[in-house]
Amino acid sequence: MKDIVIIGGGPAAITASIYAARQGMDLMVIAEELGGQAILSSAIENYTGFELISGAELIGKFISHAEEFGIEIKDSVRVTDVKKEGNSFSIYRSDGNSCRARAVIVASGARPRKLGIAGEEEFVGRGLAYCAICDAPIYKDKTALVVGGGNSALDAVRQLAPIAKKVYMVDVAPELGGEAVLRERILKFPNLEVFNSSELTEIQGDSDGITSVTVSNPDKNIEIKTDGVFVEIGWEASSDFVKMVKKNKKGEIIIDSDNRTDVLGLFAAGDVTSVSKKQVIVAAGAGASAALNAIDYLTRLKEK
Repeated sequence: MKDIVIIGGGPAAITASIYAARQGMDLMVIAEELGGQAILSSAIENYTGFELISGAELIGKFISHAEEFGIEIKDSVRVTDVKKEGNSFSIYRSDGNSCRARAVIVASGARPRKLGIAGEEEFVGRGLAYCAICDAPIYKDKTALVVGGGNSALDAVRQLAPIAKKVYMVDVAPELGGEAVLRERILKFPNLEVFNSSELTEIQGDSDGITSVTVSNPDKNIEIKTDGVFVEIGWEASSDFVKMVKKNKKGEIIIDSDNRTDVLGLFAAGDVTSVSKKQVIVAAGAGASAALNAIDYLTRLKEK
């Protein structure tokens, strides 16, 4: 039986694993995708100690740090269920295996929110993407459309506009959101056209991929020719596999100031939780806090 099993592969999970390993805990990290959402960021400018670093590079440093402690990491494995039995937990995995632990830290992050419109599922991987850093290079000298108005959407435009022939943004809000510095930067691109107070209602295409989309606003419907669509409308907590804990309406796991859930011995950290600020540096700090509090819990458990 492990002392701690950490579910997730992003900044919160990796940081938690380092703190737990330093305290001599027998632990395992189970990650559906090592790196989490942070790895998808093309440029991080607000992580202390780095004026500018890509998400992939920063996560690479996180992983290298963890590897120094010989931490057992199960990558590309999804947790399907977590059950508490007495003072321990059973963790069930998509590869058919399971393990037990005295404490669990859920740091599974979030997954892209979908539009839920006609054509979305049909064209995933055929012109529709949720990751600009993965697919932006494909659109050199082509037309691309970004849905959303927050930081994820702004970052997608930052990657697309320098190489694409034309970039459209479609945002339901009357004005773009996100960080002011990034917003001002992308609005300077001459090949960018923004549709505010508008929404994407349908994606059309053929056997080769996307050909056009329908954009609706209070005045009319507009058909826009495009080669691709990037959906950047935020994220939703990846918490469906842990059913026993209390969650808010967004599906985020509710925690206290010590990263404790309402289930004794089960802790949570990062974007999967109810904390309002979703930032890499916040998630890393939360991972450290969760690990330290999980260790305190195990110490008290042994003393009983």
